[in-house]
Amino acid sequence: MAKNEDKAKDKLIEDLLVIVEKKKAEIERIKNPVFKTNLSTSNPFMGDGGVRTNLNVASEEVLTTLLFSFDFLIDRNKNLPESYGISGIHSWAGFKLEDWRDDILLKIKQKSAQAQIKDLKEKEEKLNSLVSERKKKENQLNSLKAELGL
Repeated sequence: MAKNEDKAKDKLIEDLLVIVEKKKAEIERIKNPVFKTNLSTSNPFMGDGGVRTNLNVASEEVLTTLLFSFDFLIDRNKNLPESYGISGIHSWAGFKLEDWRDDILLKIKQKSAQAQIKDLKEKEEKLNSLVSERKKKENQLNSLKAELGL
């Protein structure tokens, strides 16, 4: 009975470790994205003469404010221009509004990535410490087989 319980626990731990690995891979993709803008903008609600913000060094609060501004403009451009017979605003500082929104969102995700990586590593260590001795030996054997190309 204890063997079956160990196998069930090991299976659960293995499944959880797979989830941790997937989340770590997602975070890695966020760390080095390809941006669509030049990452330097002013808030569109302050006009073109407003203070420019470098998204690489902006705080999460500033990034969130810019995200809300661009997201609001994108949303309002869906219906409002038609009702007034105007073309609306579809770009800002030479880039599409959607590109600004996407790049700002990526910068916000990058800021939180470090804390997430630390948290995931701690979870991974805890999960690895819970693996049964039988499963640890099995993992070591599988690792050796992979190294030897078997």
